[in-house]
Amino acid sequence: MLVNKRFKIKKILGSFKATNGPYEIFGDEIIKFLNEISKVLLNDKKSKKFPDLIAFGFWCRYSNIKRLLQNYKELNNRVGRGSVLHIAPSNVPTNFAYSMMFGLLAGNNNIVRLPSKNFFQVTILCKILKKLALRKKYKKIFKRFLLIKYENSDEISAELSRIVEARIIWGGDETINKFKSFYTQPRCIDLTFANRFSLSIINSNKLANLKKEELEILAQRFYNDTYIMDQFGCSSPNSIFWLGKNNKAKKNFWKELGNIVDKKYNLDLSSANEKISNLIKFTLEEKKNFKVKFDNFNLVKLNHKNINLDKYENISFGTFFEIDLKNINYLKKFVSTKLQTVTYYGVEFNMIKKFIINNNIKGIDRIIPIGRAFDLTSEWDGVDIILTLSRTIGS
Repeated sequence: MLVNKRFKIKKILGSFKATNGPYEIFGDEIIKFLNEISKVLLNDKKSKKFPDLIAFGFWCRYSNIKRLLQNYKELNNRVGRGSVLHIAPSNVPTNFAYSMMFGLLAGNNNIVRLPSKNFFQVTILCKILKKLALRKKYKKIFKRFLLIKYENSDEISAELSRIVEARIIWGGDETINKFKSFYTQPRCIDLTFANRFSLSIINSNKLANLKKEELEILAQRFYNDTYIMDQFGCSSPNSIFWLGKNNKAKKNFWKELGNIVDKKYNLDLSSANEKISNLIKFTLEEKKNFKVKFDNFNLVKLNHKNINLDKYENISFGTFFEIDLKNINYLKKFVSTKLQTVTYYGVEFNMIKKFIINNNIKGIDRIIPIGRAFDLTSEWDGVDIILTLSRTIGS
């Protein structure tokens, strides 16, 4: 099928035979392969310029995968489903790599459609993989995946969907609905990750107790969660909800963040135009008054007590809704099933968990400290990816 001349598929790396399988989960050869990727990636000079690549390098380490394996150590009779089609999002450079590694660890072969945008991170990762492909000991592994690119084509997407046992679709609501219309095998499993938004909760009273150096570190972590990907990732906070009443601490936080933005963030002309367009659209659609605060166009704060975050998931490019909460329960009016991640500082995990239970909240699948928004784990959007992509052989 894939070599049919009528399909304009660009092979980046791997084998067109990547529709075989299954294999055991957490195979030793896969764990060693990931560890080798980690070594090469963390020692690559170009990779060090991209925090998301370094994060992926640390994730691939032997010690991290072994720690992950502890969650599945009782699953001795589990194997992969066969082959998995991965549709990577267009706005998160390293997502395709995590997705493919989950597929490999779950005992599958993998067909991975890379992002259409030419990210430097994708190019660097593919070059590293091509070098590893030359090593004889990894020859079999490179027959277990295929990295491809193709322009939007329902015909190609439909054919790829027809031949696999599972699909992971990261592309958002429109892409998900499109792929759901394609025929799949009766037992094909779909993992779909729809449009979501995320937010931060910070206790200003606790913030006031930080030393200047500690505040700088926190601001840097918040920057990493938001600016590195222009707030496009669904786990990137679009707002800060404040607990406590220490206004000076809030100002100091924004000041420190502004200093980092001035030094590190470069908003190109195209992105600036998109940001202006998003702000104009927001202004025209909102009939109630709201306040806009910014000394720097790269850091815009919108004060709007009645904002519908479902409607305005992300304005992006350093734009944040800022809302004061009398207590944690006031968050309920802003929460929906579309809320994915809550990052926090100065509050306890159990406090937010209790809020979810007491208020019957169906959203919020992740509660993590500020700075870890892009820590992609095998549990995402409340689903265990490795368990879902594998099956149990009963006895």
